[in-house]
Amino acid sequence: MRKEELRKLRALPATRKMMEKGKRFQEKTESRWYSKEKYTVIIPDYDVLLRVQNLNGYIKIAVFIPEKMRKGIKTPIYEIFLNIAGGEYITRELDDEGKELRWLTAMVCNLPKLDYYSWYSYKNTCKLFISRDGLNTLNGLPLEKNRNDVKGIKRLRWWQQEQKDKETERREEREQAPWDADMKLIPPVAKDFEEWMRRNVVPECFLIYEYNPKGQKTAYCSKCKKYVRIVNPRHGKETKCPACKSKAEFKAHTRLQTLATVAYEAEIIQKFKGGIVIRSFEQKQWYRDCDYTAPNVRTSEYQRIMIFEDGKVKRYTWDLYKMKKHRWIQDNGYFLGKRTYYWGSNIGLYKRNLTQLKKHSLLKQSAIDLWPKLPRETAEYLGIEQGNPAIEMLAKLGMFRLAKDIISERYDSKLLNQEATEISKLLKIDKSRLKRLKEMDANIFSLRWMQYEKLADTIWPDEMIKDFGEAEFNTSEFNFLDTPISFVKCHNYLKKQAATMEESMGQVLTTWRDYINMAQQLKMNTKCDQIEKPKDLKIAHDELVLIQQSKGLEKQAKEIEKKWPKVKEQLPKLQKYEYTLGEYIIIAPKSVLDIVTEGTILKHCVHTCDYYFSRIQTDESYLFFLRRSKQPDMPWYTLEVEPSGNIRQKRTTGDNQNADFQKAVPFLKKWQQHFKKQLTAEEKELGERANTLREENYQKLRENGNRVWHGKLAGKLLADVLEQDFMAAVGE
Repeated sequence: MRKEELRKLRALPATRKMMEKGKRFQEKTESRWYSKEKYTVIIPDYDVLLRVQNLNGYIKIAVFIPEKMRKGIKTPIYEIFLNIAGGEYITRELDDEGKELRWLTAMVCNLPKLDYYSWYSYKNTCKLFISRDGLNTLNGLPLEKNRNDVKGIKRLRWWQQEQKDKETERREEREQAPWDADMKLIPPVAKDFEEWMRRNVVPECFLIYEYNPKGQKTAYCSKCKKYVRIVNPRHGKETKCPACKSKAEFKAHTRLQTLATVAYEAEIIQKFKGGIVIRSFEQKQWYRDCDYTAPNVRTSEYQRIMIFEDGKVKRYTWDLYKMKKHRWIQDNGYFLGKRTYYWGSNIGLYKRNLTQLKKHSLLKQSAIDLWPKLPRETAEYLGIEQGNPAIEMLAKLGMFRLAKDIISERYDSKLLNQEATEISKLLKIDKSRLKRLKEMDANIFSLRWMQYEKLADTIWPDEMIKDFGEAEFNTSEFNFLDTPISFVKCHNYLKKQAATMEESMGQVLTTWRDYINMAQQLKMNTKCDQIEKPKDLKIAHDELVLIQQSKGLEKQAKEIEKKWPKVKEQLPKLQKYEYTLGEYIIIAPKSVLDIVTEGTILKHCVHTCDYYFSRIQTDESYLFFLRRSKQPDMPWYTLEVEPSGNIRQKRTTGDNQNADFQKAVPFLKKWQQHFKKQLTAEEKELGERANTLREENYQKLRENGNRVWHGKLAGKLLADVLEQDFMAAVGE
């Protein structure tokens, strides 16, 4: 509708009769419930008055309210215009003088000055006046499903809702039209795809046998669909299928009602006119109420990624469209290489059509068909491959491990020379070193060692580069040594000690680093070769541990108090957090000697690492002792706790966390609730600051790549270990 044309239509002020009815009211005295104060309530005879007329092909509805009419104002607050032929409606809001304020597209039930009333849907909740002719006009509004019982203003609302629904439907059809056009380009899936997926992608295999009083002789393989000979089956026992060689599990046919596989995923690449499409499917098998030779199989497609020859990429997902129906919906924020499915490494790729697809320009240079198993979902891999030519080149050389490491590693701008076109120059090495890397099936750490070898203009043994690479050593790992030692000598020493200690090279390096650290604390001459590289590292390490302990715990505690004088002052305020319930008890240290004793007995680093005392001194975290109520004096677990009650770490003997700790978790949660109840406003602020410092510390540890060097968690990222150990304090 054109607003200029609507403005020219005749005004509809209130008639004399309407003004009389609009001014009528009654007064009622009521009292306030809380103060019993009396007050007067004005109750008009009508809440809303309407004037309706047909004007030049439009229906114009003027809306009046008694509040204005009692002041002598004949101007409507709204003018509603209906175009029946065009299925349109619009409302103009007016001021007291009849001047235009704004135009509204809201339905009559949603107009701001009328939304107080429920007069459009409920009887007797609003007293409405409308002339007989106006009522007949509204009753004549056409509805898709004519309802004779829907009359007056309610019919107007229904008519407006129908027009709104039609416009919404037209808008959605315009949005969906290009989607449907793209979907029509998708060819049917390969006929054997679902069966290939069922047999080759499913991670589980079952050998199903039937009970035989003479002993079970055969079983049915769920993967290869063959009957195979078996010996001594037992339900749930792991085995291997003699036919297809798959790892399998015995299942008795009488116990299959609850048997089902996990959901597993696979992808297939297909060609369409103008590009290729990557289709993702999920499949699951279950055995309830069926013959075990023909299990129930459900295969559903959840994603389509279309790559057009002109470079455009579109991703569609099968999802609920605007809470109305399931259909293919375009993801407007998608770009090639974006990770969309976080189980990507478990997705199988259908390769039977790849030979033909390799002729297509979009896949002609790709090495996607060479991978035994893609390290990412297909579309993400193609995006990474396009952005990093080293991936394709390495795959074509069969160096899949190094290619996978480069894909998985955080971006390192110094690792590759992206401007180079030859793979050796791209890796910042030469052809002979590339050959050596390939022969040792190198990972990314070995590549870095090879790059460093080239920069040093030397040749190191391949065994050293491979061993250091497998141990994930960087060149900076040996900076703890006081005197420069060649990497070759370091490798020979570590290799010899690893054989003696029967430990991994990474664990040996950790022991060596600890030994040197203790030797420096004891003022030993670590520049001496005999001190720096003892003949038996394990014995030398243990001897220094005994020497340190022989200094005396009290002396060690006094040295710590001297270095961290405020720690002793902080400890008394922790006593209010002590707590006992059932089998467990929380004890706060009374002195620095208590902390030293705890660390010595449990053989962890709480008393030897300065940052614990630094955190206590600055109110970043405190130490508490978790013990059993029956043995309150026997150290069990040491807790690092933030001022908010969050538990950062919990460690027992050898810096470990054993299975017995899980039984104490409910107790700790109750203690955390007790802890939070004791907090002052100042302590709560300290807790918030500690939380920020912890997050910054995690980020810094990740940026530096710090790892755990000893114990059960050796080799893992320290930030990951700390985050997993974290236990937030949740209030009641």
